[in-house]
Amino acid sequence: MTKADMLEERNLNSMEAVVDLMAEVGSEDRVCVGDIVDDIDGDAFAPLMLFPALLAVTPASGIPGMTATCGLIIALVAVQIVLRRKAVWLPGFLRRRSISRARLQTARDWLAKPARAIDKVTGKRLAFLVRPPFDIGAALICMCIGLTMPFMEFVPFSGTMAGIAVSLIALALVTEDGVLAVLGTGFLATVSYIGWSAVT
Repeated sequence: MTKADMLEERNLNSMEAVVDLMAEVGSEDRVCVGDIVDDIDGDAFAPLMLFPALLAVTPASGIPGMTATCGLIIALVAVQIVLRRKAVWLPGFLRRRSISRARLQTARDWLAKPARAIDKVTGKRLAFLVRPPFDIGAALICMCIGLTMPFMEFVPFSGTMAGIAVSLIALALVTEDGVLAVLGTGFLATVSYIGWSAVT
C-alpha cells in the first residue's frame, strides 16, 4: 500500500481528520510531540504542519511556550518540505515537549465544528499552486511564519493570527486546494499590514 493510500485510508486528507487525531494520538495522560509525529507518520509533512498550526489557534496556545513550540515545529517541517526530505526529523528537545490529553481533547472539541464547515467548502482548486514544485512557495511562507512565532509569545493574539495563516496554507497542502493557499497568504498580508500600520 502506498503512502497516499494510507493517508486516504486514515482520512488525513481533511481538516476534520487532523482535528480528530488530537483526541486519539498517543496512549498516555500526557502526549509528546514525538507521539504525534509517530502517529501521523513521519513522511506526512502537510498534516504534521497542520496539527501544530491548528493547536496555536485554540486556547491551548495560552500555555507558556506553546506558541513557540508550535512555531518551531512548523518551521522545521516546512524547511524539510523545501529540502524534499523523505521523512520529518525533529530534535529531541522538541519531540519530548508534551501537552496533557485533556487539553488536546479541549482543543479538538473547540475546532470540531469549524473543521466540518471548512471541509465542506474545500476542493481541488488551483491545485498546481500546492503541488511540486510550487509547494515550495507555500512551505517557505510557513517556515517564515513559524520562525517568528516564538517572538509572538509576548504579543497578545499574534500567535493566533499566525496559526490561522499557517492552518490555511497547510490545509491547502493537505487538500490540494490552492485557493486556501491564496486566502492564507492574503490573510497574512492583511494582518501584517494592519500590525505594521499600528506601530508606525
